[in-house]
Amino acid sequence: MSNNPSSTLPATMQALELSSYDGLDALKLTEKPVPSPAPGQVLVRVESAAVNPSDLEFMQGSYGFRRPLPTTAGFEGSGVVVAGNGADAERLMGQRVSCVVQSKGDGTWAEYVALDAKFCLPLQEAVNFDQGAMLFINPFTAWGLVEQAQNGQHRAVVQTAAASAVGTMVQTLATSAGIPVINIVRRGEQVKMLQENGAEHVLNSEAADFEDQLRQRCETLGATMAFDAVGGELSGRLLAAMPEHSTVLVYGVLGGQSVTVSPSDLVYRDGHVSGFYLTTYRRNLSSAELALRTDQIQRRVATDLQTKVSARIGLEDAVEAIKKQQEHASDGKIIIAPGKHN
Repeated sequence: MSNNPSSTLPATMQALELSSYDGLDALKLTEKPVPSPAPGQVLVRVESAAVNPSDLEFMQGSYGFRRPLPTTAGFEGSGVVVAGNGADAERLMGQRVSCVVQSKGDGTWAEYVALDAKFCLPLQEAVNFDQGAMLFINPFTAWGLVEQAQNGQHRAVVQTAAASAVGTMVQTLATSAGIPVINIVRRGEQVKMLQENGAEHVLNSEAADFEDQLRQRCETLGATMAFDAVGGELSGRLLAAMPEHSTVLVYGVLGGQSVTVSPSDLVYRDGHVSGFYLTTYRRNLSSAELALRTDQIQRRVATDLQTKVSARIGLEDAVEAIKKQQEHASDGKIIIAPGKHN
């Protein structure tokens, strides 16, 4: 197939385009040409696109890279391949796929997206478009974190942002692996929600006795690794609460602050602070390892790793919906459905 989209496709499309790195207020609904896939690329008609914390960080200019502006926002999505350029791309024609866009090209918050075929993953029949739109980032992150704990033979782990999508997946995967999890949240209703969902160890970081409770649980369970999505001073509090020779693995910057850790915990207690970046984790896997994990994750996404969806929103309503949802992130994910109109 040539690199021009099929004549049955429209000439233009709607997209949410970022004009500056000033957050959601710089995101506008625009009309732009439907892209033509370059060599090695496919064109995906987007059915569902995820809204993740990493998307918000990117729009603020605080993510690990920036794209030339203006650019269509959105890292993850799912849909149907409707055009392709090259043998690998053409093999995906007509298939339902999950896809991810990162440092190059426009994103998934649009009616169509062109991207390298290697960043498209055919969806198993049991995985719907909404779950498929959230396949690349959160499930792989949770899988990689729990794998770090297993490889390091940690008896138990601590995690912040435990009511998030990644947090609930970590709890599920760690339970399957026989690893107790000490879950940290910020609100009483989140404590109740996690407990109702079967989490045994849940602490509220705003409670007066939080640090005493955390230290006691870490000692009792032997928790020597923490997964931290927040950063800032909380990273240091985690390290101080765990036994000697413990590690805090920072994988997010939800707090927006630099990590602060006591030098005494590093020097005298042999504490460690390290980072986890999903792109690096995936890059370090062999092709066979990546294929195996992808199959395993899709099977779990179809069953016990499903992400709760709080709303499906058209492109025209997305900005306001995302602003409102930021105060209630644990209620579930917003899915942008480009074909959904009022």
